[in-house]
Amino acid sequence: MPIRILLADDHVMMRQGLRHILESNSEIDIVAEAGSGIEAVEAARSHRPDIAIVDVAMKELNGIEATAQILRQSPETAVLILSMYSDERYVVRAVKAGARAYVLKNSAGEELIQAIHALHKGLAFFSPAVARIFQDGVSRLRDSGEVNDRFDSLTDRERQVYQLLAEGNANKDIANRLNLSLHTVETHRWRIMEKMGLHSIAELVLSAVRRGLVT
Repeated sequence: MPIRILLADDHVMMRQGLRHILESNSEIDIVAEAGSGIEAVEAARSHRPDIAIVDVAMKELNGIEATAQILRQSPETAVLILSMYSDERYVVRAVKAGARAYVLKNSAGEELIQAIHALHKGLAFFSPAVARIFQDGVSRLRDSGEVNDRFDSLTDRERQVYQLLAEGNANKDIANRLNLSLHTVETHRWRIMEKMGLHSIAELVLSAVRRGLVT
């Protein structure tokens, strides 16, 4: 049976390029595409792919948070993070979220195919540069408290609202996007600020930038 793939990237041209690479391999079948982290979670729940290829930097719900939610919705799915970032913050947080592969976009192609086959066999896969970063950075980040912080206390929904707020969306826009009442969004916002010890949207945006959730 072919390896069933979910492809999630918010850039249409990138998805088309990745599809072209993957469809050249007869053992791979792309069963769904997603243009945002929220769509990726929904697609994983609907299609139960063998592997989800997820861009780390997506709007509305970034790839790392999407990874954690995909694995809750479809535990049998292996997540492969595809990113242009080799910063250890992204790598460590991706692994912590449950990703089993991390491939850099500038080395996508043969490495991507290798990663897919490794995951299908139950193995992990990291681009060589990423593997070195991961090995060097995990202990230091854990010791400094950057891996485990107040952000971990947020629920999945609060993390969605957190990112949407950090991206500059108004409460009403967030309510419409997530099909929530305005009161519910305002409550989530209040809880986020309280849990994370923030006092303004400016502080929230700065905290998101520091975590690499927005740029």
